[in-house]
Amino acid sequence: MKRIKQFLILALFLFSFIKITAANPNAPFNLRSFDKQNPIGTNDKPYFGWYVSDADANEIQSAYQIIVSSSLVNLKANKGDIWDSNKTSSRKQNYVYLEKKALKSITTYYWKVRCWDKDGNVSSYSNPASFTTGLLTNKDWATAQWIKRDSKDNDDFTYFRKKANLPNKTIKKAIVYLSACHSYELYVNGQFVGKGFNNHYPQYSYYNAWDVTALLNKNAENLLACLTHWYGGGQGRATGSRGMILKTIIEYNDGTQTVIGSDKSWKQSQATQWLLGQPQRNGEGVGRVESVDSRKNIANWNTAKLDDSKWNSATEIGSQPVAPWTGTLRSDLTRVVEKEIKSKTIQNLGNGKYVIDLGKIYAGSFKIIFKERFPGDTIKMSGGFALNDDGTVSLKFNQSTNLSFKYIPNGNNSVFNPNVYFGMRYLQVDNAPNELNQNNVSFISRHFELDPSRSSFETSNEMLNKTWELMAHTLILGAQEDFVDTPTREKGAFLLDSWSQAVPCMSVMYDRTMNMRALNEFLESQDQYWPDGRLNAVYPNVDGGRDIPDFTQAYLVWVWDYYTQTANIEFLKSNYSRLKKIADYVDTYKNDSTGLIHQLKGGKGPYEFGIIDWPATMRYGYDMTADSRTVIDAYAFEDFNILSKIAEAIGNSADKTLYINKAEAIKKAINSQLINQEGVYIDGIHNDKNVSTHVSQHANILPFALNIVPEANKKQVIEEIKKQKMNIGMVCLRWLPESLGLADEGNHLIDLYTNPEWEGWAKTISQGGTATWESWDANTTNQSMSHPWGAVGLLAMQNYILGIKALSPQHEKIQIKPLWFGEKLTYAKGTYPTDKGDIKVDWNYINNKYSLKITVPDNCTAKVYLPKCGKTGIAIKFDKKEVVATEEGNYLYLDNIGSGEHYFER
Repeated sequence: MKRIKQFLILALFLFSFIKITAANPNAPFNLRSFDKQNPIGTNDKPYFGWYVSDADANEIQSAYQIIVSSSLVNLKANKGDIWDSNKTSSRKQNYVYLEKKALKSITTYYWKVRCWDKDGNVSSYSNPASFTTGLLTNKDWATAQWIKRDSKDNDDFTYFRKKANLPNKTIKKAIVYLSACHSYELYVNGQFVGKGFNNHYPQYSYYNAWDVTALLNKNAENLLACLTHWYGGGQGRATGSRGMILKTIIEYNDGTQTVIGSDKSWKQSQATQWLLGQPQRNGEGVGRVESVDSRKNIANWNTAKLDDSKWNSATEIGSQPVAPWTGTLRSDLTRVVEKEIKSKTIQNLGNGKYVIDLGKIYAGSFKIIFKERFPGDTIKMSGGFALNDDGTVSLKFNQSTNLSFKYIPNGNNSVFNPNVYFGMRYLQVDNAPNELNQNNVSFISRHFELDPSRSSFETSNEMLNKTWELMAHTLILGAQEDFVDTPTREKGAFLLDSWSQAVPCMSVMYDRTMNMRALNEFLESQDQYWPDGRLNAVYPNVDGGRDIPDFTQAYLVWVWDYYTQTANIEFLKSNYSRLKKIADYVDTYKNDSTGLIHQLKGGKGPYEFGIIDWPATMRYGYDMTADSRTVIDAYAFEDFNILSKIAEAIGNSADKTLYINKAEAIKKAINSQLINQEGVYIDGIHNDKNVSTHVSQHANILPFALNIVPEANKKQVIEEIKKQKMNIGMVCLRWLPESLGLADEGNHLIDLYTNPEWEGWAKTISQGGTATWESWDANTTNQSMSHPWGAVGLLAMQNYILGIKALSPQHEKIQIKPLWFGEKLTYAKGTYPTDKGDIKVDWNYINNKYSLKITVPDNCTAKVYLPKCGKTGIAIKFDKKEVVATEEGNYLYLDNIGSGEHYFER
C-alpha cells in the first residue's frame, strides 16, 4: 500500500511538472481570410484561417479566439467592435466564418487570432491581418457606367483611356474595381497592373480589384488605360456583350477621396493592329486566328504621352445594373500569374524557317522580337505538339485547332505577342526576317495562381517520378479562367474534367479559391437551366443548357472531396437544397422492378443516358445498349451515400437515414443483378431484364472503389481488374488506382504507373508526351495532347504510395499507410499540404528493414501503419522505443499519434 501511495505521489508530481513546464503555444501565423493573405475587393462573407505554432509534441488546438475590428487601434486594444468570437472550443483552423454582422462596402477590416493548446495554455495574439471589402451592391457602382465602343466586330479589341489630375495630397490607398467581357488588361501610367477574364453569363459577372496606390502620382496628370477583348461565345465562354465598367477610389490621408468612374468622358479606339475577318480556330469557338499588323499599333496608348484628342468618346450603356448585366457584380479573387520562360532549343532549318521547342507543352503566348529588314511582309507561324520527320511542326496533330499566326512587322524591333493564350510545345516561323535566338525569343507561360512548391514526391522508381511530374505539370496547364479541359480548345470548365483536376489541385497545389468558384458556378447552372437537379456538362457555355448524366453524378463526389479537404460546413449548409436535388434527380430514374437506375435522363447522341468514358475508343467495348449501366448505378449508390453524409454533417438526421437507406437498397440491387456466374460485374441490364454479357474494367472498378462489392466477391473482382491492366479512359480513371490501393495491390499499382507497355502514363511518356492526354491513343487519333483530366492519378500516388489520407474533414485525423511494395519500390518521400500545415512522409525498405519518418502538423492526429514485411510478431519501434502495435491484415498500426516528427521501424 505504501508503494502504491509513493507511486501516485510521484506520478502526480511528474504530471504537475509536465503541465508547468509545457510551453505556451507561439502566436498563430500564415493568417488568411478568403484563403488569401490580406485580400482586397472581397465579398461580405469572410472566413478565417491560420496555422498553429507549438513547440510541444502531440499538440492540438483546443480553442481559438478571433477578434475583428474596424481599426488597427481597436484591434491593438483587443476591441472586437465588428466581431469577437470569444474563446471557442474547436479544432477548426480555416473556414471559420464571421457571424451575424453586416459589413460595409469598400472598407478595410483588421483581425487577429489566438489559440489554446490541449492543456489550456494560450498563445499570444497573432500579428494583425486584414481584408478589404469590395463593391457589395449595385449602388456602390454609382458614378461608373458600362461603356463600349460602338462596333459590330466579331473580334473586338478596344482601347479605353482616361486622364485624371490628382490633387497635391498624400495617397493613402487607391483601388481599381473592374469588370469587362470577356477579357481585359489594365495599365496605370503605362505600368501593367493585371489581367482579368470574365466568360460567365452577364447576370453572374465578376469584377476584380487591383491596388494601384504605388502607381499613381499626386499633384499630376495620371492615366488609366484598358485593353478589352470581346469575341463572342464559345465552348466554355458565354456570348455576353461587349462592355466594360471601372471605378477607381483614391483615398487620401486627410480623409477625402477622388473617384474616377468609366463614362462617356473616357476615350476609346479600336486596336486596329488585330486584323478583322480571320477564320475561327476550331469548331468550338475558342477564337479567331490572330493576324496582327504591327504597323497599325498605337504607340503609347497606355501612357499620358499620347494625344487622344482625336479619339472618339466611349458610348455609355448605362449604370449597374443594366441589361444584360442584370445581377449584382461579384467579387472574384482568382488571379492569373505569368512567367517569361526561355525555349529549350531553336532550330534553324534555313531560308528564314525556324522551329522553336519549349521542351514540353505550356499554356501561354510566344514573345518574339523581330528586327525586320522587310517591314510589311507577313511572317507566318504555326504552333503544334509534334514534329514531322523533317523537323517541321506537324499540322496533323493539332487537336483540331488552327494554331497559325500572322504577323506584319513595322521595321522597328516590333514584338509579336498574341493576346489569346493556347497550349502548345512548338512554334514554326516560316519566314523570319532575322535570326531567332534565345535573346529575342521567349514564351509567356500563364496559369491560375497554383503553387507547385506546396507538395513534393520522390521515389526509388524514376518512371514513377516522371509520372508525378507529368501530371503535376499538366495541372498547371488546365488551371486558367476555370479548370479547362485543355488550354488549346476551350476557355471554360467541363464538369468531370474540372473534378478530375480540382481535387488533386487541392492536395498537390493547395488550391481552395478556384475549387470554390468552380463548384459554385456548376450549381448556378442548375439554377439557370435544370429544375430537375441536373448540372451543365460545360459551364458557362455558348449553347446554354447541355448536360451529361454521369458528370452530374460525379459532382457530389467532388463536393465531398472538397469538404474532406476544407471542412467548409457553410458550403454544405447554404447549398444543401441544390445538392439534394442532384440525388433526387438520380433517384427519379430508379426502376421499381430492378431497383436500378434505368436510362438516366440527359445527354445527347453518344452521351445519352451516360457517357461512361470518352473518347469512344476509351470505352474498350463497354455495352452502351444496356438500359441500366453499372457505372451509372455505382455512381447512384455513391450519390445517395454522400448525400447521407452531408445530411449528417449539417445535422439533418431524417435525410441521413433516408439516403443511406437508398444507398443500401441500390447496393443490394447492384449485387443481386449485375454480378455474373464468375463473380464479377457485367456492364448492365436491359429493361426486359436480359443482362449484358460484357465484362468491362469500368463496371468493376467503381463497385470496388466505392465499397459496393460483397466480401465474397472481392478476390474475383480485383483479379478481373488486374487482368485488364488499363482498359479505361480518363472519365473513370480515378477509380482504377483507387481500387488497387484499397485492395493492397501495391505491386500492380506500381506497374500501372510505370509499365510503358501498358496503356497509361508511362506509355505516354515513352511516346514523347509532356502532358497527360485526352486518351491513351491521342498521338494517333488527334485527340488533345494537353488534357489535365489524366492528372487525377496523382491522388492515389499521395494516398497509397506516400500513404496519406484524411480520415476526418480538414485533416483533424489522418491516416498514414504506405502500401507494401517489397523490393519493387524501396523508398518514397513527399509533402502534402493541408489547412493545418504540411504532412511529410519519408519511408524506405533497405537491408530487410522498414523505416518510416513522418511529420504531423500541429492540431492533427494520425493513425500510422507499417507493413509486416513478411515477419511474425506485432512489435515495432516508435521514436526508438519498442511498442506493441495492433494487427490489421498485412499491416500493424499505432493510433492517435500526435503532432511533431516521429520515427517508426519494423
